[in-house]
Amino acid sequence: MLTKRSRRWSEQARDQNWFGIIIDLVIVVAGVFLAIQAANWNDARKERAEERRYYAQIIADLRVDQATLHDALRRSNALDAAAENTLRAMREGILPGVSPEHFARDIHYAGYLYIPPTVRRSYDELISTGNLGLLQSEQAKASIASYYSRFDELRQWDELMRSQQGRYWAATSGVLPRPILRDLLEERAIKISDAEAGAILAELRSRDQVDDMLVGMAAHQARVRRDSVDLAERGQALMKELAPLASR
Repeated sequence: MLTKRSRRWSEQARDQNWFGIIIDLVIVVAGVFLAIQAANWNDARKERAEERRYYAQIIADLRVDQATLHDALRRSNALDAAAENTLRAMREGILPGVSPEHFARDIHYAGYLYIPPTVRRSYDELISTGNLGLLQSEQAKASIASYYSRFDELRQWDELMRSQQGRYWAATSGVLPRPILRDLLEERAIKISDAEAGAILAELRSRDQVDDMLVGMAAHQARVRRDSVDLAERGQALMKELAPLASR
């Protein structure tokens, strides 16, 4: 097209038709400008669609976190109860109405700690690909960063809690007979006689520091619950903030 116009301009120049040349030049410039603007508009449209996709993905990740955190609360309460029941049995004996199987299961789970993870695939993708700039809302970016930073901040306690869990397992190693422990780990039904339960309790009472560990475990479970509630509330607020941005 430009070649044809060049020949036309040459002919018009020979004929000194400067007005025609100017009109054609304006048409060409306007066409190029409109083409650039259309390309820019199309790129901007794609970026906004990508921005909405990231917001929607982060909201989906947050929903998974909500389920994980609520599960952490449930688990922490159950594990805390197992520790309390075990501690009470050590001090008072197996209470009437508590089956030998329940007693053994409590010993096994009394030392567990569940540390809830976060799903951050979308946020990590934004960082690793350099696409964080796609998010136009500075407030949203700050809120997202704050949420994941809070998760990272709480991870400083993970090693301490895992250490406590490992110490409990080491201290109670061999208290539960191997077949019972295997069945518990594989989540199979167990069968224990009253005499076997009595022998397990006597062995448990002979282990140093188990009593203190069970007391200290309460603080760790309380931390898990407190952190889970805090993160769940932050996640809910963030989802509410991002929802309009994901659908605009």
